[in-house]
Amino acid sequence: MIVIFLLGVLTVGTLWEIFYRTQWAKDIFVKLWFDTDAVYAGQETKLYEMIENRKRMPIPVLEVGFHTRKELDFADVENTNVSDYIYKRDVFAVFGRQKITREIPVKCTKRGKYTASDADITTFTVLYRKHYSKAIPTTAQIYVYPKIKNVSQIITMCERMLGIHQCARRLYEDPFAFRTIREYTIDDPMKTINWKASAKTGALMVNTFDSVQSQKAMIFLDVEDTGILKYEDLVEESIALAASVIRNLLRQNTEVGFAYNGKNRQVFLPSNNKGNRIVFERLLAEFDKEEDIEEFGQLLQRSFENTFSSRPLSKDTLLVFITKNLDKTLYDSIRMYTAEQQTLIVVPVYSGEKETRECTIKGFASKDVSQRGNICIVFEEVER
Repeated sequence: MIVIFLLGVLTVGTLWEIFYRTQWAKDIFVKLWFDTDAVYAGQETKLYEMIENRKRMPIPVLEVGFHTRKELDFADVENTNVSDYIYKRDVFAVFGRQKITREIPVKCTKRGKYTASDADITTFTVLYRKHYSKAIPTTAQIYVYPKIKNVSQIITMCERMLGIHQCARRLYEDPFAFRTIREYTIDDPMKTINWKASAKTGALMVNTFDSVQSQKAMIFLDVEDTGILKYEDLVEESIALAASVIRNLLRQNTEVGFAYNGKNRQVFLPSNNKGNRIVFERLLAEFDKEEDIEEFGQLLQRSFENTFSSRPLSKDTLLVFITKNLDKTLYDSIRMYTAEQQTLIVVPVYSGEKETRECTIKGFASKDVSQRGNICIVFEEVER
């Protein structure tokens, strides 16, 4: 009798395992997504992990795993392994027709384009004698833009070199540069009538505005770091400075162009298209120091001798060069191409090395800077 009972238990257990093996993964769905599609380095966001079982059969133990790059810092470090990537695994007990959503806080420590992808699910039979796994395609993607920097010193220099030229002649009227109210003439469009002022005076009155010249800036970013000693912190600072300067200038309605010596060889001419901010920030977020990098001198030669020869920059365009590699050869190249145009060179340096670096650069640039009067060099200190 005992033998028959044991055989019955074994048969039932075997049949259950066969049934469970063929049915457990049916109608199981896993989805990953971020709370937003973009943040700035140093900011926090949330990763959502959703598991849905659309069949009646429960899954007593379901392990869900995914991986992403280690620069995403998960607040919940339980069931997390870190090597070149972060491997995170969570265990759930999922009832029939149940949906579970877990919210995982994430701190984005470094710029980049991140994906949490290729989820895999694993379940176990009774007493954990066997396990079964299945890969489920799902992708969560987020851009981490370069960190926000305080570039007030650089922006002040840009404003000083660009100038804000309000003038009476009609280049184009700035609706935010209000000047005065005057009587209506037949040449005035109806939209300029100030009805409140007209009611008070008993005659049609119109608003008038100052005209403002369009300001333009062309940003050149150097990400080259090919020496024996690597200065990754200075490259990252250069990238963050460029992104912050572009962001601030566009906010001031300055037309901004951009070029850098990463794998993207495109030269963006000055434009006030607000959508360019996202284009530039994504380019810089995706930049990989291991990719093919063009020499900065070659970028300048290609830009000025090819691109700008067919589509020349206007004479009032401010040229901004952000480079940690400023030496006499590069300075001479910048000086040759910029001619009489207003030029700002931004040099990131380590804290404590500013005086030494400044002294070296002054050795080959100070006399020329004082004579020409259109070149300014500023230093931005970076903590090691």
